[in-house]
Amino acid sequence: MKLSPGEQPRKQPISFLRVALATFVALVVVVLLLPQKAKIEEYRLYFTQDRKPATFAFTELSEDWTEKTLQEKFAGFPITCSPYSGPLPVQRACGVDVASHNGVPALFVSFFFSGGRLHQAIVNVPWWSRGTAQDRLVATLGQPAASQFFPHAGVRLHGWKLPGGAAVFLNRDRPWNPLDWNGIYWSSPSACAATGCIRSGERPAVAPST
Repeated sequence: MKLSPGEQPRKQPISFLRVALATFVALVVVVLLLPQKAKIEEYRLYFTQDRKPATFAFTELSEDWTEKTLQEKFAGFPITCSPYSGPLPVQRACGVDVASHNGVPALFVSFFFSGGRLHQAIVNVPWWSRGTAQDRLVATLGQPAASQFFPHAGVRLHGWKLPGGAAVFLNRDRPWNPLDWNGIYWSSPSACAATGCIRSGERPAVAPST
């Protein structure tokens, strides 16, 4: 039976408040995610590319390494090198895309060169493998020589001294942002001589790996 015009069901009007709220939520999402675009892309590449595992000891790193050394030691790995203009006292930076480092999931490894020689290196690990990274460092280097109890520039670090004056550091805490990642930092003897990597008075610590 056909309904008369007065009997036909009416569509419920969409309130202006609901439209405004939906628009506001969409804008908030865009504002929050837009600065994270590069990080989202990094994770997309990590999960979609067929990457190779990297294996090297931090005691193997040396100021004698050059960009040519990277090409030799990471033959078959994607390597990108370019001029560097950030806060570090270096002129060149290279990135090596990896699947893992010494069995620990890793996004990529960054190498920084000053005067053509390796100055610093960072193994960038996703937040979920920070505990595994610390366990591996303790297994190979022993307990941290020092640890920051209070944050400096927003972060706290565990530190290990290496023979020859170099040092290795690891973020003590996971990042609050799941799109961020932690770093295992290697500083050359020259870098440590200039900045004092592990200063006296820092609190020795045996911290949990989680």
